Amino acid sequence: MFIITGSSPKQQVVGERVAPCQDCRQETKHRVHRHYAVKHLFWFPLFSMGTKYVQACTRCNLHSEAPPPEPGSVPLAPLLHRRGFMFPLGLLLLPCVVFPLLGALTSGARSVSTGSGEVPTEVAQPAGFNERFSAQPEDEVVEKKLQALFEEMGMRSVTLEAHSAKVEGHVIRVVTARSSRLKKVSDGDRIRLLEAMEAVADEHFASDEIFLGLQGRLLWGGHSHRGAGESWSRVVDGSTPNPETDALLALQQREGPSAAGAEPDAPVAPSAGTEPVEPSAASAE
Repeated sequence: MFIITGSSPKQQVVGERVAPCQDCRQETKHRVHRHYAVKHLFWFPLFSMGTKYVQACTRCNLHSEAPPPEPGSVPLAPLLHRRGFMFPLGLLLLPCVVFPLLGALTSGARSVSTGSGEVPTEVAQPAGFNERFSAQPEDEVVEKKLQALFEEMGMRSVTLEAHSAKVEGHVIRVVTARSSRLKKVSDGDRIRLLEAMEAVADEHFASDEIFLGLQGRLLWGGHSHRGAGESWSRVVDGSTPNPETDALLALQQREGPSAAGAEPDAPVAPSAGTEPVEPSAASAE
């Protein structure tokens, strides 16, 4: 039976002696018993307590209290019984086991809370994006509006960013929402988030090309694109294209034809065997 704390009565025969018996009215052989209690905590016996000696007549079995035997004639009662030393030893070693375990659990809890979205995740942007795209005042307005809208929807761990670039009068804008909890967001909720971003983009940037994206800790989990004067194209999946990379590629494609048309004509080299005509000689003829 599981007992938290208590004491268990014990007895043992430690020897025999010849002593007068009150019932037999003569000297008979008596067995000497040691009676004591073992104090225990949980299932660990700790120490002996309440030791006394009783002698029993071997003829009539009369029990009577006896004085302690002479030292050395019988073995002493053990102070610590069996595994009793394990409990005090465990108390001494408990801090050595508990403190490292608590430290490991605390660090694990901190890593879980960091992964659950309490601390935003830093994600590297594609090379060249920061040099070509920047946050304009109108982008900051949309960013603050979407941030407030997402907080009303309960998405307080989302970080909004808006950037734009312009080439030959054509404006390309990128709006991203980053959250390390995106993995726990269902596809239906992701669609609603993209729809909210699309509605705000239509309200403020009706004539611009826009790329929208939802990003988790590592992967993008939502993508939406709309060309100037076109309808939205939306994708929701476990891994979607990077809107920043797509926007940078679209900007480079628009810069390509204009850069090629701005290059001056290369001079034509004279063909082999043809001597250049001197201006003075041509005028003399």
